[in-house]
Amino acid sequence: MSLKKDIKYGQIFLENLFRYRKKKVKLSFLEVWVGQTCTLRCRDCCHLIPYVKPAVFDIDSLIEDCKKIFELCEVDFFSILGGEPFVNPNLYNLIDFAAESENITDGKLITNGTIMPDEKMIRSLKKLNNKLDVRIDVYPGRETKGNQFYEILSKEGIRCTLLRHNVFEEMRWKKLGGPEQKRIPGDTAAEIHKECALNACHTLADGELTVCPRGITSETVFGIKKNPWEHIRIKDLKNPVFAKARIAAAVSQRVYKDYCCYCMGIAAMNPYSIQPGVQIGSPEEIIG
Repeated sequence: MSLKKDIKYGQIFLENLFRYRKKKVKLSFLEVWVGQTCTLRCRDCCHLIPYVKPAVFDIDSLIEDCKKIFELCEVDFFSILGGEPFVNPNLYNLIDFAAESENITDGKLITNGTIMPDEKMIRSLKKLNNKLDVRIDVYPGRETKGNQFYEILSKEGIRCTLLRHNVFEEMRWKKLGGPEQKRIPGDTAAEIHKECALNACHTLADGELTVCPRGITSETVFGIKKNPWEHIRIKDLKNPVFAKARIAAAVSQRVYKDYCCYCMGIAAMNPYSIQPGVQIGSPEEIIG
């Protein structure tokens, strides 16, 4: 972390001590990972999941972290994903929490549709009463399971959307940069950060809150030491005023993040697009 960035974060923190003394921090979006294990191995995964050690996170701890965040923040949109969220056998507990929480009014549960929901999961999804949309991402060559998943939920009256990531230009992914990505100069990273669609994709994973999902995996993939201004450990938040000021500084869009230096961003200035869902490894290595 540069001294210039450190000073800037310190200034923003001090400003926020007063600003959030009596009000909550506004988070337009909160993305909650229930793990970093997936049934597919997408070469160009935005979250870099194929390049990190698989893990399934403790749902009870995630729920406690969500409760803490809701004490400090107003969240407009709540999203559950992974990896593939249905890999986590206790996912239904988080869905039940979302159904009962007054702090959650809209959002998504994002799946690739490769693991069919059992009766217990169907009951939990019904409890949502359409509060969250189950988005089923279907990649080329994997349409059968996605269609089956959609039919199961539709028959049960569960809110769901089938999103087909086909090869047509309008559905192509932005190339963000995989593990081979070289470091981008800070000035360029700052410009990318200003435009990037992920600069408000606040992500909670295994007790850690970051601005962008790539912040969760970048340390492992690129060897970036975590900047304490940009990676908040929820259980370390004690004094509410200081905690809100810390979160507000972490999610501030006035400072680019250290991991932005290894990402080309979802932005107009990134000219590179790629076919979605291209798999790496041999077929027998891919569960889906």
